[in-house]
Amino acid sequence: MEEKTWQHEIVDSMREIVFGLEDSLVSTLGAITGIAVGTGSQYIVILSGLVLIAAEATSMSAGSYLSTKHAREAEILFHQRKGLEIHVEASHPIRAAIVMGVFYLLGGIVPLVPYFLLPVGQAVIPAIVVTAVTLFLVGAWAASFTKTSKIKSGIEMTLVSLAAATIGYVIGRAVAVSFGVEV
Repeated sequence: MEEKTWQHEIVDSMREIVFGLEDSLVSTLGAITGIAVGTGSQYIVILSGLVLIAAEATSMSAGSYLSTKHAREAEILFHQRKGLEIHVEASHPIRAAIVMGVFYLLGGIVPLVPYFLLPVGQAVIPAIVVTAVTLFLVGAWAASFTKTSKIKSGIEMTLVSLAAATIGYVIGRAVAVSFGVEV
């Protein structure tokens, strides 16, 4: 059996890396943007962001573990029932969970950092910009493994993903206005 290269290891975990980063960047940005424009409280934004990142990283890790485990079991059973040779080289469930959790944590920190450094009202735009740039870079990086256009992939990931931030902002503003909260 040949030894796997670092690139092969990355490709084996590509789903968890990209999914973990993208989902964390988007959900964290969407939630904290809505909370920021709805409350105007740096404390609440940071507390909510940290709780969200920790809870979601744990949830995503568990989901990745369980889905990978069940997919492997189903593939083995399918091959056994069809009398086919069993050759499953998919991600191991524990590895999938760890990769998902680590990259979810890394992604979630990105939109939260500006709220540690700036007052809440001044942190919204930098958080959106740094997240958009990071999403673009993740899309471009992923394209380097698929030999597709890095620019197209980066733009696609950025535009599709930032819809969640927009939804978070709109909900945060709407709730603040409906409750008469001046932010």
